[in-house]
Amino acid sequence: MFTRVPRALLVGENPEGSSYLANRLQDRGFQCEFASSSQEAASLIRTHGFDLVLSPMRLRNISLLPLIDLFDGSSVTLFYFHAVEEGCWWLPAVRRGERCFGSSALRPNEFVSALEAAMNEARLDRPMLDETRSAPPEKPSSLDTPRRREKVSTL
Repeated sequence: MFTRVPRALLVGENPEGSSYLANRLQDRGFQCEFASSSQEAASLIRTHGFDLVLSPMRLRNISLLPLIDLFDGSSVTLFYFHAVEEGCWWLPAVRRGERCFGSSALRPNEFVSALEAAMNEARLDRPMLDETRSAPPEKPSSLDTPRRREKVSTL
């Protein structure tokens, strides 16, 4: 009997910015991958099975909201984060394959509990090795097409 290792995808400008989260996830038994662009994130999502995805709302002036579309019918949990002043808000977007974008934003201290719950669900979801659970069926995504770069003011 093999235990499946839960997988997390961290999306951001550079891996160093995600080191705290990566360490926390790895301490809880997760294998972590990192993507530094919307195209890389979409490619990894299509080719690897992830249980948890943590992503900014925008990366290099490109919206990452279309990631939501890649998880319909999967068992993935997706949280976006949005930088504010000296911290961030965490925005639940998909919970175990069901959209929940628009639910209450979480402060960092509230996110800790939500992240723990998501990690527990991921570890309990599929205890057996299941390589067929890689990614949801491939769907066209606006992440695959070049988008007009929008100027965004920083907070």
